[in-house]
Amino acid sequence: MTRISAYRLRHAAQVYGREPNAALGFDKILEAVGVSVDELSNATARIDLQREAAALETACEALEDPTFAARAGLASPGAKTLLAYLAQASDNIGQVFRFAQKYYALEDPDLRFDLDGSEAEPTICLSSDILSAHQFPRHREFLVFGLLKRTEQIAGDGFGKMSVMLECEDTEHCARLSELADCEVTGVQSINGVRLPTGGFEFQIATSDTALREHLLKHGEERLNQLPQNRTGLSAKVIKLVRSRLPGSLPSGDEVAKELCMTRRTLTRKLSEEGTNFKSLVESARCDLAKRLLVGTDSIAQVAFLLDFADQAAFSVAFKRWTGATPAVFRKAKS
Repeated sequence: MTRISAYRLRHAAQVYGREPNAALGFDKILEAVGVSVDELSNATARIDLQREAAALETACEALEDPTFAARAGLASPGAKTLLAYLAQASDNIGQVFRFAQKYYALEDPDLRFDLDGSEAEPTICLSSDILSAHQFPRHREFLVFGLLKRTEQIAGDGFGKMSVMLECEDTEHCARLSELADCEVTGVQSINGVRLPTGGFEFQIATSDTALREHLLKHGEERLNQLPQNRTGLSAKVIKLVRSRLPGSLPSGDEVAKELCMTRRTLTRKLSEEGTNFKSLVESARCDLAKRLLVGTDSIAQVAFLLDFADQAAFSVAFKRWTGATPAVFRKAKS
């Protein structure tokens, strides 16, 4: 898996250090997820996205406070990255997110921005082929509320109220997050992102600077051209392969290893180095496809069949483990 800058995790460590109930040191959390303390002290350090996600989940568990990750996101300082400078030099918010779609790969190639909704009422979604929302819910909240905070910082005064959409079945948790962020937080969604106020894309940015923007864009293109052409990690290849077999019969780990020209033992070892395993990736692919099928016209029994479950009951048990809701409740919430 492509490694990402450790600046987000470094920020989370600083916020964690100010927690009054932090009985477990953040160094122990890092050790538990396979990141060394030295990596965070290095300004140029890069880590795996999976390990960043696991660290945020572990921090919430250590504090016994599921809101910590969101609070860390809301405490995000102004970033000092190429994309952050481009955002400040942009003409409007719409231009910011179009730049984000293209240049965020310089910071984190495993996450992307998807624009949903209409131009008048756009929703900015965070998605990943490596991290599914059901795997690391606290980490996605860290990213989404960080996105909310950075958008506020870029837009400045007068932008209007934004709202947050999460794949979260816990209404009490969403209410606590809403109070913390002082905005509406809606759960039971199929996306994780921020909804902008009406006409948000057209909102003008006070720091717009055409000359600086052109200079930064030229630098950005040079950096993009320097990136390896094949940045896809093994986890992404496994997910893509599993998805290609669905709906239908799931491939076994041995079959996937053979198709990727390696032994099952090598596949297991390499996935472990990326902080994951074959079973988790298969569940990720199944869960994502299940959500899409459930909002369609297929019956729950048909979805279970298409995802290679023995019966509807087995699918319902698995789906509730992944999302916290039964397929019927999930479908009703989307209707």
